[in-house]
Amino acid sequence: MKTALLLLPLLAVQAAAADKAKPDAEQVKRGQAIYARTCIACHQPTGMGLPPVFPPLAGSEWVAKGTSVAVRNILHGMQGPVTVKGVTYNSMMPPVMGLKDAEIADVVTYVANSFGNAAGVATEADVKAIREKYKDRKTPWTAAELEKPE
Repeated sequence: MKTALLLLPLLAVQAAAADKAKPDAEQVKRGQAIYARTCIACHQPTGMGLPPVFPPLAGSEWVAKGTSVAVRNILHGMQGPVTVKGVTYNSMMPPVMGLKDAEIADVVTYVANSFGNAAGVATEADVKAIREKYKDRKTPWTAAELEKPE
């Protein structure tokens, strides 16, 4: 029992480290292909978005928050005002339909490690857990909701 209690902080550190892990090159390559067919029209090939309508992913503080934010945006969308790199955007990102959990993990990992970002790795298990946790959610996220601890 004592050993188990001593391992709890270590497990928490390992979970946080997984979000900051180095991505697998194949996962990034798959994610880039998914980005090219689902995200590129709004967020652009450079990840710079289309101001003032579609915010940048490049160097975004929202990407830096960790992969969970991006996964939730893909699953449920995002609406209302959000400030990215000092510019306020007020539009709607619809949920991205038709992607499997592994595909979401791949594209999130690609974005998290492209365009000047270094925000970790998403796994299929991460996406599945987030999908399950928020399975009853019917509305897009707001910036205020995503800023709260999960």
